[in-house]
Amino acid sequence: VAVLASAAGEKVTFLAVCGKAAVKAGVKAGEIVKHVCTVCGGNGGGKPDSAMGGGKDASKMDEALNAVAEFVGTKVK
Repeated sequence: VAVLASAAGEKVTFLAVCGKAAVKAGVKAGEIVKHVCTVCGGNGGGKPDSAMGGGKDASKMDEALNAVAEFVGTKVK
């Protein structure tokens, strides 16, 4: 599982990718992106293995990225 973020001004863009083993374990990139984008006041989605989204508050980018590990832990079957 990898989540990347990029900020431009106040806007932030997220990309999440999940390998086959992660998807098989119940982790979905679309759910991860939706979660991190919500933290930053945005939305996103995609497929189980790849997803993108954005947010409106780049000041919360670190908070969103720090939430990934806990979120993934709740999804593992």
